[in-house]
Amino acid sequence: MKKLALAVAVTLAAMSSLPARAEGDPLPNTGTYFITSMSCDQALQPVGGTPGQNVLLYDYNKSGMQKWDINRKIDPKTNKPTNRYTIKLAGENGELNLVPHPSVADMTCILAPEKSVMVLESGDNGMLIKSVARNGDALYVAPQPPLQSECKFGPNDGSSKFRWKFILAD
Repeated sequence: MKKLALAVAVTLAAMSSLPARAEGDPLPNTGTYFITSMSCDQALQPVGGTPGQNVLLYDYNKSGMQKWDINRKIDPKTNKPTNRYTIKLAGENGELNLVPHPSVADMTCILAPEKSVMVLESGDNGMLIKSVARNGDALYVAPQPPLQSECKFGPNDGSSKFRWKFILAD
């Protein structure tokens, strides 16, 4: 009986140390989403559907240019979903990916044919979108009154301008 109790205790201890993924996983799965800012309820949208276009924030209206295909990476060893993603503009416009500006750190994000890996982190107030290429700098809203707000990557200061909501597109 003591051996059985010990075996159960060891099994429960081992199971409690496993990372929570399946049901309680707050990260979005691969699919098409609208990505909106938690600080201003505006959505990511490129100026146009061609490479090199700036990605800005526009009023969230569920337009086709506000739809993004996100692809969640799978760990090749465990075959489980990770917190790494690629984000591209949805639709038939080819491979136009959301990337940090390639040459200037403090510039607006752009659309580019090259993929850029992002890490998503869930929190009580939305998701952080971190750039692997920028060593963990996070996507944030940079207001430019009277113009549209820009989307840039920089050090996370914990404010709502760094938090995003993923809304599944119909």
